[in-house]
Amino acid sequence: MTLFVAGQKLKIIVKNCLPLIFLIGAVFISEAQNLIKGEPPEGEIVYYCSPCGCQHDEGFFLNGGQCPSCNMMLRPMIPGLEMETSNTKIPTVGVFLFNMADVMDVSGPVSVFEHASFNIVTFAKSKEPVRIGMNLELKPDFTIETLPEVDILVLPGGGMAESNPGDEAIVSFIKERFEKTEVLFSVCSGAFFLGESGVLDGQRATTFASLIPELTENYPEAIVLNDVKYTDNGKVVTSAGLSSGIDAAFQVVSKYYGVGRAQDIANHMEYPWKRESDYARSQLADNFISTLQSIVSIFSTNYYYSQGDHDYWEFRHVISNQMKPGKIIETIARELEKDPSWATNQSNKLSISGIINHQTLGEAKVMIAIKQDSARGWIAVLTSERVKKFIP
Repeated sequence: MTLFVAGQKLKIIVKNCLPLIFLIGAVFISEAQNLIKGEPPEGEIVYYCSPCGCQHDEGFFLNGGQCPSCNMMLRPMIPGLEMETSNTKIPTVGVFLFNMADVMDVSGPVSVFEHASFNIVTFAKSKEPVRIGMNLELKPDFTIETLPEVDILVLPGGGMAESNPGDEAIVSFIKERFEKTEVLFSVCSGAFFLGESGVLDGQRATTFASLIPELTENYPEAIVLNDVKYTDNGKVVTSAGLSSGIDAAFQVVSKYYGVGRAQDIANHMEYPWKRESDYARSQLADNFISTLQSIVSIFSTNYYYSQGDHDYWEFRHVISNQMKPGKIIETIARELEKDPSWATNQSNKLSISGIINHQTLGEAKVMIAIKQDSARGWIAVLTSERVKKFIP
C-alpha cells in the first residue's frame, strides 16, 4: 500500500513538472542548435557575444537573439569579411574634481562617457583625495599643472563653483586650455567657472534654476536662457542642474559619434534622453510657490502631494495641531506682504489669493487654503496658475 501511494505521488510530481522539464529541454536543444561546433562557416552570417567575460565569449551562433549566458544581444558578422570601421577618434574627457562637487554632476556625465567608450581622466588642484558630495572620496589622476591635453573638459557644480568660481588658478587654467580643447562642458553651477573665465561672453548659457538670475547678473555679456535643459554653442556646452548634465553629455557624444549612436547609448542605459528644449526645470510652475511652500512646511506634519506642469502646480500638506488654521493663515499673510513681488487679491480666515510676479517665469495666480479633509484632518492646499509668461 505504501509503495502504491508513493508511486501515485511520484506520478503527480512528474506530471506537474513536465512543462518545466520540456522548457529546460527546449532551452538546451535551442542552445545546442544555435551554438556552432568548431570553426564558423565562411561567407555566412553568424552571431557572437561581445567580449564580456561570459562562457560564450569565444563562441558563434547560427541565429541572432540573446546570449544564453549573459543575455546581451548577439552581434552579426561574416567570418573572413573584415568590417570596415570609421576613422572617428576616441575622445579623451578630463573631469575636474573638487571638494563638495555634486555627485551627480560628476558621475552622470562620467557614466555616459564611459558607456560611449570615451577615455576618461580626472584632475584637481592637487593630487590629494577629493570628497565628492558628502560621502564619496576620489583620487584625481592629474593636477591642473600635469593634466595632458584632452578633447573635453567637464566642470561640475557645487562646492567652489558656487563659493569661489573666480579661483585664480582655475580661471587661468580654463583660459590657457580654451584654444586646445574641443568642448568645454559645464554642469549646473559649473557654468560660473566659465563665466569667470570670460568663456560665456556671447554664448548661450544656462545653469541650476535658482541660480539663473545670478548668472544673468554676473555675466551680462552671456545670453542666459531659463527655458532649456542645456545649451550647445559648438565649443561651449552648459547644462542646468544635476541630471541635466546626463542629457548634455549625450549631446557631447553626438558631436563625435552622431545622434543615432548617442541615442543607442541612451537606450542601452535605459535613459530617456531629453534634448535641449524638451524639458526645463526652471519653467515648472512650482517655482512660483517654492518659497511659500517652504513657509507652509513650518506648520506641516506631512507633505504628501506635489503635481503639475509648466503652467499649473499644486502642493498639499497635513497641518500640525500646534497652531490654529486661522492663525497660520494670518502668519503667512504677514510674511507674504513683505515680498515686493506679491500682491494680495483676497484673504479670509482660511485662505489667501493673489498675484506673484516672478523674475524669470512671469506672473501667476497663487492661492493657499486650509481645509478639512475627512481622512487627514486639516490640510493646506497651495496652487499656482501661470497667467503671463516672462518676456525678456
